Amino acid sequence: MRTALFLLAWLSAFPPDTTVVGPQESLREVAERVFGDASATAELRALNGLASDAVAPGTRLKLPGQERALALKALETARTLVAQAKGEATLPEAEARLGEAEVYFRTARYAQASEAANAAGTLVSTGRAPHPSAFSVHVEPDAGTTTVSVTRGPPVRVEAEGVTRPVASGETVLVEKGQPPVAPTPPLAVPQPEQPKQGAVLKRRADAKKQLGPVKLTWAAVPGVERYEVEVARDLEGAAVVTQTTTTPEVTMPALAAGRYWWTVRAVGGAGRSEPSAVRRFELVPERLPINVKKGPWQ
Repeated sequence: MRTALFLLAWLSAFPPDTTVVGPQESLREVAERVFGDASATAELRALNGLASDAVAPGTRLKLPGQERALALKALETARTLVAQAKGEATLPEAEARLGEAEVYFRTARYAQASEAANAAGTLVSTGRAPHPSAFSVHVEPDAGTTTVSVTRGPPVRVEAEGVTRPVASGETVLVEKGQPPVAPTPPLAVPQPEQPKQGAVLKRRADAKKQLGPVKLTWAAVPGVERYEVEVARDLEGAAVVTQTTTTPEVTMPALAAGRYWWTVRAVGGAGRSEPSAVRRFELVPERLPINVKKGPWQ
C-alpha cells in the first residue's frame, strides 16, 4: 500500500534564499560555494537572468529552494534506473526523457526536471516499487499565499489551520495565510505541439546579421486557457531559455542563430498552469541560394 506524503504548508514563509557575491568572486566560485558544484553556474545564470558569468561584487543573487533538491533526487534516481535498464525496450525513450530532464535542470526549470526524470524512471521500472511524489511549492510572501502543485506520484496531503487536503497528481491547491486549504482545482490540459515536427530541419535564409527565421511554433488549443507560455532554448549546455507569452495557439520566433533548439508550451488559466508539453526539437540551417550560370561565348 502506498503511503501518502504529508506536506505542511507553512504560510509564514521567508523570502527566497539569496547570496551576495564576494570581492573578486566569480560566478563559478559562487556556484562552488553554495552548491558544491562549479557546473551549477548555468543554473545561477538562468535563475537571475544573467547573460554571462560576469557578475559584480556585492550583487545579490537569488538561489533555488526546495524544488532543486527534489529535482536533483529525481535525476539521481532516474540516472540509476536508466543505467540499470540494459536491454529494456523502453530504454531509448527513457534516455530521451532523461536528457530533457538534464536540460531542464541546467536551466533551473526544476519542476519540469522532476517531471521528466520521473517519467524516464517510470519507463524502465514497470512493476518495481513506485516512485515518490514530485511536487512544487510556490510562495508569494507579499500576497500571503502558498501554491502546491503535484506533478507525479502518490497524492500529497497539504495541511493548514488544522485542515488537511489530499492533492492528487496533476492537481493544484492554493492556501491563503490564516485559512485552510481550498479544494484542489483540476489541471488544465497539457498543450500538444503540432509544428514543427519532432526533429525537423528548417531551412531559412540568413539576414544581414546571419540570423535565420522566422520560425512558427503551433500547438492544439486548450479549453479554458487565458494564455500560453512558450519556452525556447538552444540545445546546448547552459543555453538561456527564452519565454514568450501568447493568447493564441501559435507564436512566431524572431530570427535565430543556426543550430539545434528545443521548445515546450504550457497553458495558463483560472485553474493555474498546466504541465509543460513534451519537448519538441528542431534544427535551423541556412538555405543555400541557387546559382544559375548562363552559357556565353567565353570558355
